[in-house]
Amino acid sequence: MYSKLVSYLSSIIRDKDMKVVETKYGIQITKPWNNEMYDHNDKVAELMKAELLIKLELAKETDDEELLRKVSSVVCPTGYGSGYEFEDIYNETLRELEMVENYWLNEEYPYGVSKGIVPSVELEFIGY
Repeated sequence: MYSKLVSYLSSIIRDKDMKVVETKYGIQITKPWNNEMYDHNDKVAELMKAELLIKLELAKETDDEELLRKVSSVVCPTGYGSGYEFEDIYNETLRELEMVENYWLNEEYPYGVSKGIVPSVELEFIGY
């Protein structure tokens, strides 16, 4: 009983401390972030990762090293000089794509869109 009361009071205090900044996509944007914001951003990241994977696979199928390097520039924090083999760049980019953080995609995906590397997605990250 005591633990339920403490949990209830904690949730009231936590909700009270959240400042609503705006509403986007029907989600209240709060500081600190709420669970709906995290869930939304994870969905946006999945859309972006899917588009990046499509381009990565296209580069592999067509043996297009220029496209591979462009896609890699959106995903990986480091670039690949002339000493790297196609397969090494592909495999490292694929590994990085599996682990890429949302904040990185928030910063780098729009760059990829502006350079014509990847298409835009229908949703944007919120809270950044």
